[in-house]
Amino acid sequence: MNIVLSASDLVGPLAHDLRTPGVAPVPAVERALEEYLFEKFRDALGEMLVKAPRVRVHAGYFKNRFANLVDLAKSGYETWYVEVHFACQNLVLLQDIQIRTEGISFVPLSYGGGINRAVDLKTRHLKKQINHAYRINHLRLPGDFFQALSRELLSGGELSQPRLSNFHPGPDIRGFRTVSFDHLLTGDRKFCRCSMAFHSSILADANTRAPSFAPNSWPHAVIEMLDHADYEDAICHLCLARNGNSEDAVRRYGAAIIDGHEAYADQVKFDLNSDARTAREEVKRLMGLSRWTREATIYGVVSDLFPDQLVLREASPEWLGRLRLDVYIPGLKLAIEHQGQQHYEPVAVFGGEKAHAAVLERDALKRTRCEQSGITIIYIRYDAPITKAAIRDRLRSFLVT
Repeated sequence: MNIVLSASDLVGPLAHDLRTPGVAPVPAVERALEEYLFEKFRDALGEMLVKAPRVRVHAGYFKNRFANLVDLAKSGYETWYVEVHFACQNLVLLQDIQIRTEGISFVPLSYGGGINRAVDLKTRHLKKQINHAYRINHLRLPGDFFQALSRELLSGGELSQPRLSNFHPGPDIRGFRTVSFDHLLTGDRKFCRCSMAFHSSILADANTRAPSFAPNSWPHAVIEMLDHADYEDAICHLCLARNGNSEDAVRRYGAAIIDGHEAYADQVKFDLNSDARTAREEVKRLMGLSRWTREATIYGVVSDLFPDQLVLREASPEWLGRLRLDVYIPGLKLAIEHQGQQHYEPVAVFGGEKAHAAVLERDALKRTRCEQSGITIIYIRYDAPITKAAIRDRLRSFLVT
């Protein structure tokens, strides 16, 4: 079986994805690789398949999760142990899968004893099928791929919202955590003006400690990051939530706040002169994180229910424009949308009447575009149970019995 993988095929879909506010390059690359490998293996295997391929690109291997395109043009992107699982008919045993790559590198991994392999293939014979596990040991996208991606984005005109929230711009030391807002294309960094007092305190402490620490240690890193920092009014999640509602922040910067919210805790602790627990709870309250936690739970349950399908989170297929779907299964033409209380009635903390009207308008546009593309939307209310049994019941018509 022969498959050709070309990095140039990824440029267009990635450029579209990155034009959606809040989409960061590294998760977008991993999502694009999963979709691309899924489609390539599915199309190559065709009628030999018993079940659709399952692809997994492990998110934890590339450490700079908040890299902008300038960073990636310097470092490239790499990950390890990319997995493609598929099942073929009982008489079909694929022992030789030939993949030719263009602009994507499969880097050999040493197995010891002079054995080096770029890929690994394992099979398991069952009564009615043969399961295959194909593994790419080390996959790399070079820096010039991200230069091409930047050119593609620039050719499409100005970005409506070019800044990425970076929850790890400097040393990850408790008491010194902060959030920056980096330009996707230039790497230009800004901080929210509300963090200036906190940063002044951090900087004073770092300057005091620096003479006792070696070069490149954390006080020197803090000084380098903050000594000539640039600030802008009301650009952080906290200010957007205070001045409008938490959904404004998520629409602008995406759902990474769910996992990254504790990066704000040190600043809030300083501002309130409180303990760490009170600061964390205040961040959660401001950001309405319970809603986003529910969305994450729904995604996990749906992924478990459909192990043989490609399940995407925060998906923005081209036909949807710059809107996003909470959970999307392209193979089933199915979307699952979590509907918070503000989708049913005005809620003061989410912006009241005006925000409610805007939510309804976006919902209507999303529904229309899904209908035009033949996509079924299943809505899950904010007060509905999200256990596996409850969601299975809602999606029973899509589950193969």
